[in-house]
Amino acid sequence: MKKIAISLIVLVAALVLINYGASKWHERFDLTADQRYTLSPVATQLAESAESTMLVDVFLDGELPAEFRKLRSETEQLLEEYAAVNKNIKYNFINPTEDENPQAVEQITQQLAQYGIKPAMATIMEGGKSTKVVVFPWAIMVYQGKTTAIPLLKTFARATMEERVNSSIQQLEYQFADGMSKVINEKTQTIAVLRDSGELADLQIRDYIKSLQEYYRVAPFGIEFVKNNDSVSPADVLAQLNKFDLIIEPKPTVAFSETKNYIIDQYLMNGGKMLLAADPIIFENDSLANPQSIGYGMPRDLNLDNLLFKYGLRLNTGIVKDERAGGLALASGQGRNTQYEAFDWPYYPISKSDSDHPITKNLEEVKFEYTGTIDTLKNGIKKTILLSTSPDTQIKILPAAISLSELDQPIDPLATKVGQKPLAVLAEGNFTSAYKNRVKPFELANSIDEGSNSAIVLIADGDVMKNDITGGKAQELGYDYKTGAMYGNKEFLMNTVNYLMDDTGLIQLRSKNIAVPFLDIKRSYEERTKWQIVNVVLPLIAVGVFGLLFNYLRKRKYSV
Repeated sequence: MKKIAISLIVLVAALVLINYGASKWHERFDLTADQRYTLSPVATQLAESAESTMLVDVFLDGELPAEFRKLRSETEQLLEEYAAVNKNIKYNFINPTEDENPQAVEQITQQLAQYGIKPAMATIMEGGKSTKVVVFPWAIMVYQGKTTAIPLLKTFARATMEERVNSSIQQLEYQFADGMSKVINEKTQTIAVLRDSGELADLQIRDYIKSLQEYYRVAPFGIEFVKNNDSVSPADVLAQLNKFDLIIEPKPTVAFSETKNYIIDQYLMNGGKMLLAADPIIFENDSLANPQSIGYGMPRDLNLDNLLFKYGLRLNTGIVKDERAGGLALASGQGRNTQYEAFDWPYYPISKSDSDHPITKNLEEVKFEYTGTIDTLKNGIKKTILLSTSPDTQIKILPAAISLSELDQPIDPLATKVGQKPLAVLAEGNFTSAYKNRVKPFELANSIDEGSNSAIVLIADGDVMKNDITGGKAQELGYDYKTGAMYGNKEFLMNTVNYLMDDTGLIQLRSKNIAVPFLDIKRSYEERTKWQIVNVVLPLIAVGVFGLLFNYLRKRKYSV
């Protein structure tokens, strides 16, 4: 009896010690092949830097379709990892419309819209029947008085809900780390948006600029005014421009002076970065507003050829006509009875990259409008083609007639197809000045002929940065309010800036691959009886057989 008591005491003491040790020291092991539950060093560092309570409310609770239940599960597991890194991170899953009447739901929807949160329509399959439900695939993060909305569901112009959720799960770690970066990090890097060569109007790039301001300090900047201002020298303008980490040129329509070209060239030689969305074609939709519905595309001379040639790039003025195209909405009716119908418009090429480059990995389709193409030239500079046309592409030499009669018509099979052509190219490395061994437009005390660690992203369409405008208000960049389609223009441009700035390394999180298995709803419904038998009847049979066998062996053992 004494030995039993001692054994019990030892066992209890051992259990107490084990539990105490587990509460003080613990380790998490990720046994998945893709390491989906292991946070990257960047995400871990951001989580560790939260010095006070960080609250995350996730609007994924209640009755959800299978795809969203998977998204909820992956989100919860990821947040568990963040909370394990820093106990200051707290999270809740809530249903914002639970037990609310339609009027209250409408008010909640409007309140959430103030944070940029928009609902998504989803379908619940049950008993072979489908039911439409409203889901808010978003999270709100609050830290030290700062609030940011985190999108959990990516929007594709042409994708099933399963494909959208799968791609969204790939980006969960990036999205939450990006949110943490917004509320934790102070803005230190600066961007100059050039406003001196007939660029897109402020309202046309408002959504893009607003998105940039969440990460960086953004300011307008003019170069060309130095031609008519004797009190400011080009050297002074260059000195001010060198204070910016990146310059963005949104669809210039006026040819650059040699002074502007030289200032940009020397900025790049100093290690600067540039995002240039240059439209080499003169054509807008209002050119078709005539009785014949015919317009004429003309080449636009921006005086960029020599500058870009030295960097290994060439902007072509031929207009792209692509079978993989977005929709052009045509109106019918008048006033409040106006309705829009979308037709595939070959001059709106849609580009989606299969590359693993951080800028374009898992990227939605990007819409271009009346775009030219880019040639890459050999010169020792590393070039990466970010976006291209489809193989079924035709190039029309300008000037060329463009007619609405081409709507929904396939490209002439007898016409010459040029294959895939680059629409956006990244060039990075040690640039050579375009003005080396040339007469300079003005004198610089420290002119640089060989640069270091520079980069430029050239896009052959300026409208890729343009947001729609409705009722005097800027729409979200990439959203076509007439057709209802959502494209990845903003994500592409934001990824491009994040890559060029490389401020936190968050862009590298986009390269993480996660394989997400989904249940085949149709097959599971068709084979439900078989699997019900396998999961219910077979275990009962197994238990019955075991019981009979046990009784038989027991009787046989004790029957003697």
